[in-house]
Amino acid sequence: MTSRELVTKFWNEAFTQGLWAASWSRSIEGLTAAQAAWQPDGVGKRHSIWQNVLHMCLWREHWLRKLKGQTTPKEVLEAENFPVISDTSEGAWAAARARFIDSQKRLGAALADGSVSDEHFEAIAHFLPHDCYHFGQVNFLRALQGLAPIE
Repeated sequence: MTSRELVTKFWNEAFTQGLWAASWSRSIEGLTAAQAAWQPDGVGKRHSIWQNVLHMCLWREHWLRKLKGQTTPKEVLEAENFPVISDTSEGAWAAARARFIDSQKRLGAALADGSVSDEHFEAIAHFLPHDCYHFGQVNFLRALQGLAPIE
């Protein structure tokens, strides 16, 4: 198996089955908008599950645009990195999950695409550990809310 095939395999398994932890798909499915928007009290404001999901979407979509020779304006990257969630409706949370799933599929296809240069492949392959890190945060936020662990 090539490195490209292995990273693509791990990418897909992280979403569907999980890599030594809860799968990404199960980590966000079944959450209400209120659970996804919840932020713990304490020193400094921590990002919510929803903000983490949108952060991952932003950077995935940014690199998907780069693969096409397009750019993301700096203002967009700054404003949407961990955005304030102003619409906390169930519909808005469903749209965020759908956006995440779409970016999952599109980045998985880019990882598997043999025509993507080695340089770009290496750049987008870094989303695997990046997103594993953020899903650790997602599942910790679930635990802080008293939600059952995903088994």
